[in-house]
Amino acid sequence: MNHYTPTIMLFVAATVLFAVNTPTAATSRPELKDGRVYVDGEHVFLKVAKTLHDFGQANFCDRLIEDLDILQEKHYNTIALTAYWHHFDRTGDGTIDVSTEPLRRLINAIRERGMFVGFAVETYGVGGGTLPDRFWRQYPDAVAINGAGKPVSDTEYGFGATVPTLFSPDYLKVSRAFIRNITAALDTDQILYFETTVEPQFIGNQDIDFSDHARAAYEQWLTENNADGPSWPDSFPVDESFTRHPVWNRFRAEALADWVNRDAAVFREVAGPDAWIAVDYLETGGLEMYRRNGDSKTFLRKLTCADIIQVNWHWHLGNRSPNDIAYENVRAVMKETDRNWAIAEHMTLNGSDFRPEEVPEILRNALRQGTRFGWDFVNVTANTDDFFAMYHDDWSPKPVMAEVDDNWDAWLTEIYQTTLLSRLRNAFGCTGGTSRWYGPVHMVETGNDGRG
Repeated sequence: MNHYTPTIMLFVAATVLFAVNTPTAATSRPELKDGRVYVDGEHVFLKVAKTLHDFGQANFCDRLIEDLDILQEKHYNTIALTAYWHHFDRTGDGTIDVSTEPLRRLINAIRERGMFVGFAVETYGVGGGTLPDRFWRQYPDAVAINGAGKPVSDTEYGFGATVPTLFSPDYLKVSRAFIRNITAALDTDQILYFETTVEPQFIGNQDIDFSDHARAAYEQWLTENNADGPSWPDSFPVDESFTRHPVWNRFRAEALADWVNRDAAVFREVAGPDAWIAVDYLETGGLEMYRRNGDSKTFLRKLTCADIIQVNWHWHLGNRSPNDIAYENVRAVMKETDRNWAIAEHMTLNGSDFRPEEVPEILRNALRQGTRFGWDFVNVTANTDDFFAMYHDDWSPKPVMAEVDDNWDAWLTEIYQTTLLSRLRNAFGCTGGTSRWYGPVHMVETGNDGRG
């Protein structure tokens, strides 16, 4: 067997990296294969700028159009946009009441620069979403009820929004009408992937849902599944023996997945059956997870719509170390169900949760655990006073983002060298995969399991 010395290997790495450090224009629709994006047969690693604005207002769309050149200079190749229900539907009936021309113009401007577009909706009331006020006037019984018998508001994240029950036929009908109408207003051929509502969950600090709608759905589910579950509680507060019961939480997990699956089906109804769907999977590994998801693995097993799983809480904010349980659950269910999901993160980094000195390990762990779909940065906007923003007013990076942007060439080299070693090992008869990284458009061809 031939052997390369470290010096020769580094020379090869530097030579090939220089040779491919030029962008290429796509001539065919991208493919999603083995958890990675391919363009004209080359694997594209996404650097995603998620920017949280009201895209129902022309001035926000125009401002982002003006900033696209700056973002491209910072090596972003994907812009992720979120349409909040209340920004576009003032009447609360699922119709679009504001002009979508500025949003369409923004999407066109992104694509004209050769960048990708991700498009998400926000139709829930936990974590920052808000339903239109007039929806609640029309459907006051669509609110979720907690284990104390009280209407639920978002007290966990502090936004105070009213939380809908996922079992209300009116909520499901009207929210999906909004998804259908906002998607139909856009040129879906311009969109790389669609994302269901952010961090789908019930809520983490309350036991829900005990509305009349939830009771009807639960009792029907017991009958249809011949399940031996506890009878519906006859009074409040609901006892822990019910809220923690595995059959009740199986029902809740399946209902949560069904909600996401059916929302995704609306995207595909408009954009076509092959539209890529990204779904957030929130997993802290904490004792409250039964409240959020019912049962996390059941939720994942029943999540049949997804192409891309975006894990959240991939970094433990208590002990400041990798929190790999979400990745582990995803891979266990992938193996069990023979699925081939792309694995990435929801908010690989954001402006508030992480410390600059943690960034190298966060990113390296994301590369180890994911399939090299890409990195997701939130909130990519220039606002010195906004604690969640990644950049100052002059677009200089705040300390967390500076660890990425100021060292971008080093990150490219590190990722490239890691995957090149796998390529060399494979070429000389060792296990491992192949790799290539294209700098400006971040293309990388990785090994069989996506871990380099």
